[in-house]
Amino acid sequence: MLLARVGEEKRGPVAKGERGRCPNCNSEVLAVVPRENIRHWRHRARDCDPWSEPEGPWHLGWKDQFPVEAREVSLIDPYTGERHRADIRTQAGVVLELQHSSIPEEEIAAREAFYTRDHRMFWLVHMHNEGSFRGTHFLMSLNFDKRPINFGGKRFSIMSWVGPGKQFIEKWKRSSTHVFFDCGGSIFYLATKKGCAPILEQLKKGEFALCPLTVREFLEAVSG
Repeated sequence: MLLARVGEEKRGPVAKGERGRCPNCNSEVLAVVPRENIRHWRHRARDCDPWSEPEGPWHLGWKDQFPVEAREVSLIDPYTGERHRADIRTQAGVVLELQHSSIPEEEIAAREAFYTRDHRMFWLVHMHNEGSFRGTHFLMSLNFDKRPINFGGKRFSIMSWVGPGKQFIEKWKRSSTHVFFDCGGSIFYLATKKGCAPILEQLKKGEFALCPLTVREFLEAVSG
């Protein structure tokens, strides 16, 4: 967790030994100020949000693109009392989840069900070579000239996954929300069943469709 309440301020830790309050559960959190990794807050016991994950420079870089009040926003289901911290929640009511580590499809579905009760939801998935992400295979698969297709006023390209790991792209194709990939700072919008079902009907297993975007276009979409 990168932000906590310290008095009336919501901020990151400044010095070792600082104490703050978790905006999600109001319990006390302690400042962690490592020599190399980014500064963050730690609950005395287990993190109150079971969806929390270790965060690094990639998360920090994207969170810094948004106002502090839009970062790590606590949301609650009024019927069940379930609480989670959205990585980003904009004034336009868009929840953006930043995904760097591996995540099972069951948890993808659970997060989407929770956040889309009252919000639009976007994923930004970091393509790299740790775990199952296979950033190299993703780059090898990119081919924007072979099978272009116009849909919804945008130009997509259909391409085939190169090498092992087709289950990775198939998992994200099945998302019920909007999915974007960040690969080395380049942003790609993935055709999913949320808004591009007619494209998916044309695809075989291992095939996927992307629309490249600029960072500015992506941020404008998230901002509503």
